[in-house]
Formats: sequence, C-alpha cells, structure tokens
Amino acid sequence: MLIPLPNAFGDAVTNMAIDAALLASMPAGLAAFRHYGWLEPSLSFGYAQRYNEVAQNSAPELSLIRRLTGGGIVDHRNDWTYALILHSSLAASKRPATELYQQIHQAIQQTLQSMQIETQLAPCPKACKSRQPTPNSISSVSQCFVNPAVNDVLRLDGQKIAGAAMKRSRAGLLIQGSIDRSALPEDFDFAHFQPKLLIQLSQALELAQGELEDIRPLFKSEQIQQEKERFASKAWNQKRV
Repeated sequence: MLIPLPNAFGDAVTNMAIDAALLASMPAGLAAFRHYGWLEPSLSFGYAQRYNEVAQNSAPELSLIRRLTGGGIVDHRNDWTYALILHSSLAASKRPATELYQQIHQAIQQTLQSMQIETQLAPCPKACKSRQPTPNSISSVSQCFVNPAVNDVLRLDGQKIAGAAMKRSRAGLLIQGSIDRSALPEDFDFAHFQPKLLIQLSQALELAQGELEDIRPLFKSEQIQQEKERFASKAWNQKRV
C-alpha cells in the first residue's frame, strides 16, 4: 500500500533525517510518499561526492548537506522535493534500479502530460557506456540540473525538469527526487500535480493507494533525533573531503 504523508517544511538536517528514519522504520508491506520544502537556502550532494569540491563550487549562503542517496548536487532554492520510501517486503523495492528509475520518471512524465505539458525522457548519451563521470567530481556532469542522466525528465527543448537518486538497504529503498520549478510554467499548480502523480506512482509500483488512521508511529522521534545528529555532524558531511 502506498501512503501519502503530509507535506512539510524543514531545515536541511531535518529533511534528510526524516527520510533516513522512514527508510529504517517503514512497516512491512508499506510504501510512503512525501513532499517537503526547505526552510533555508540549501544544496544537497550525493553520498559519494567530496565535500571540499562541493563547498568550493557552491554559493556561501547555501547550507550544504550530504544525502544518504547517491547522485550529484541539487540546489534546492527553487525545486519541488519529494521522497519515496519502500519497505523491502514490496516487490517494487527489488526491481533493478535502472528499471525503477525509468518507471518513476515515466509516472512524472505522464502526470505532466495530463496537465498539457509535453516532455521526454533523456536518452543514453553515445559515450555513456564507455565514459562514465566519476562520482567524486562536481564538474557539470555531476550537477543534477546541468547534464541529465539517462531517463531524467526533460522539456522538449532539452532542459531538465526532474531527476532522482536512490539508496537501497536491507530495510528497503529510498528515492529522493527533485523537480526544477524554473523548468515549468510560472503558474504551474503543484497542489494539482501531487495527487495526480500519486495515482501514476501507485500504478507504476503496482501498489494500491491507502491511508493510515494514525501516521504518528511512522515518525519515531528517537530515530529521527539520532538521524538529525548524524546529518548535522561534520563526520557525516565531510567524510569525503
């Protein structure tokens, strides 16, 4: 069952901590979707990236935080951020990462199409099989909204709209995704977009949509606090300098 969680706003540490805590404690048979905003100008970067290179190439006013997921850097000052958490008991959580990535972005693409916005999925570059970007570089290839990865959602003119990163663990699968607001019309209605997207995701993941009478057990305060301490620590954010 796919559960929509309430939209929220948090600082960078809190946003990442809640995602990590949900991954660790999602009940069997459940998946959850949540959208959240950022209370401070923030930039997140992938688990494998080097902190010093990220810091040297980012604006000084940005709060930098290392994600649990991989991927490149994402500037969250003008994006629509979401997380999808799947318990390991779900068949969808065991799909190959490339397949699931494509299916999630097809769901976004179909939702946009229902709102009269035509898009395309990024094709595999000719050199992608022989020349992969290094995970520790923060050159343009590792900046998520500069050069798209295969199956990212693009406008027809090639500008990137949506990308995501994943983390698989014994507990389940975490997908953290970002939609660039500047790539969509100024009057784009995300309040209308979100429920439509949930319908498409539930179909792609082969999960029925549902609701819990009480979602508080999903948000374990002690677990969230432990994760906040981790994501706020220098040891985590600067573990690769």
